[in-house]
Amino acid sequence: MKNSMLIKSGSLIFFIFIAILLLSNCSKNSTEPNRFNFPDSNLSFSRHIRPIFEDNCTSSGCHATANVAAGLDLETPAPTFMSNDGPVVFPYDADQSILYLIISTGYNGIRMPLNRTPLAQEQIQAIKTWINEGAIINN
Repeated sequence: MKNSMLIKSGSLIFFIFIAILLLSNCSKNSTEPNRFNFPDSNLSFSRHIRPIFEDNCTSSGCHATANVAAGLDLETPAPTFMSNDGPVVFPYDADQSILYLIISTGYNGIRMPLNRTPLAQEQIQAIKTWINEGAIINN
């Protein structure tokens, strides 16, 4: 009887200890800003850029294949970066690319993602670098 009580109290202490560890990690991570690490050059569309679009543009449904806001579908495996008004990406020229302008400073008074937290500076810089490197989508 004593052994089973010791085991039960030992198990309880173990679970409390694990819960404290998990909760301390959770609260620590939730107060720290989410930072992204991108290389300074040779950005990969599939590894670096597509995840930004998935997390911020298609997961909300705005630029997903099923609901193509402004005609811009960022969910397809090989996006064309064409909107209802024409191209939004000009390879090798981020400063002329509406996609870059609309996520960084806004374009015609609109900043994307619309009604959501702006992209982190690291994400914006990664997209700018990717465009300036030619906006290659097959890597």
